[in-house]
Amino acid sequence: MMKTYKNLAFGLLAAFAVNNATAQDQTSFSLSEAEDYGVNNNEQVKNALLDIEAAKKKVWETTAIGLPQISAEGQFQQLLDIPVSVVDASLFNPMAAPGEVLEFRMGQEFSTSLSFNASQLIFDGSYIVGLQFSKFFQKMSATAADNTKQDVKAMVREAYYNVLVANENVTLMDSILLSTKSLWEKTAIYAESGVIPQEDADQVEIAYNRVRASKANAERQSSVALNLLKLQMGYDFDQPIEVTATLQDVLDEMQGNSPLIEDSGIKNNKNYVMMEQQGILDEYSLKNEKAAYLPSLGAFFTHSQNAFRSEFDFFQDKAWYPTTVWGVSMKIPIVSSGQRIMRVQQAEIKIEQDDNNLKNLEKSLQFQELQLKTSFESAREMVELEKSSVALAKRIYQRAIVRNEIGVLSPLEVTQLQNQLLQAEGSYIGAVMEMLRIKVQLDKLYNK
Repeated sequence: MMKTYKNLAFGLLAAFAVNNATAQDQTSFSLSEAEDYGVNNNEQVKNALLDIEAAKKKVWETTAIGLPQISAEGQFQQLLDIPVSVVDASLFNPMAAPGEVLEFRMGQEFSTSLSFNASQLIFDGSYIVGLQFSKFFQKMSATAADNTKQDVKAMVREAYYNVLVANENVTLMDSILLSTKSLWEKTAIYAESGVIPQEDADQVEIAYNRVRASKANAERQSSVALNLLKLQMGYDFDQPIEVTATLQDVLDEMQGNSPLIEDSGIKNNKNYVMMEQQGILDEYSLKNEKAAYLPSLGAFFTHSQNAFRSEFDFFQDKAWYPTTVWGVSMKIPIVSSGQRIMRVQQAEIKIEQDDNNLKNLEKSLQFQELQLKTSFESAREMVELEKSSVALAKRIYQRAIVRNEIGVLSPLEVTQLQNQLLQAEGSYIGAVMEMLRIKVQLDKLYNK
């Protein structure tokens, strides 16, 4: 039986190790996988989850205020100078001369006491409100953690889009570089054989070098985009990473699930939710001010043992003197000269302001939604237009290469058309980035 348990435990540990290693070794991510990884590994989310744990502890801390409070206390003291009392001698001796006094010492040189104290809050309006608020504070912490997760997802999503755009730019530069290299090699041969002037071949070589530099820059931008993605995901910079999606995948998905048909999710906006919770927070503040009108009631119990000695012999079997007290205390507010009512009215004014602020924020978010949707529609139309321009410029450039091969078009004219293609592709990449940026802004607006 013991061997069976050992085998089972070993199997579970092995399975855990395999799963853990698989999670650590993952290097290829889809968009959703990258977002999930970021939520699980980004330090901001970790701190937000710790805030939830701290809020739970705060609830218990507040609850404990209304539970029995028990303490013990011990005290020892030595009178280096025992107090001397002086009384009129006639109190004890009627024959004493006028003004004669008697002196005697009051107390013992050594004394000690041990006490046990207990108290219990029976009723306090502020405590009840504080307990309710502490539970609401825990809910606020959970909301803040959810908002942090959504923020991290948005940052990962934007970084992921940047990687896709950078990769697309590298791919476009690759295709141009390939055709330009072929053109350069041919013109170099023609120049060597004297078919064309050397100046034409030099112009093509300049264009070829320009494309090579542009491709190298595109590759560097792709590397920067990958590192930014790692940063937002909480991924190790030293580990390789790949994205499984392509820019076209994202554009196709966006075409079928356009943000323009998104139902209004204004009330899911994190700023809206936080302002709603601020209103509830101020309502608790109003309840607390009203609770100041209520009496508070508590009970206490104290038991102590006291000993007094002329010598330090507390451990001997001598008398200890007990004192036991219990009681109930009540505090009833009567007159505050208007302080309490003014605080209540200020809290009521704050709640009214919260309501106005929430309405104003809702209108502002609705305007922002309309503005972003309009901007997204314009950006999408621009993407389609620039995409068509790229396709047209590519056809013109490819035909120019063919015409150059048959001697109809000079290499210089081909390089000019190549520049036109580069500009068209640059405009297309810029339009796509702008559309994706607006998409991310819409996602943030809806707290997605």
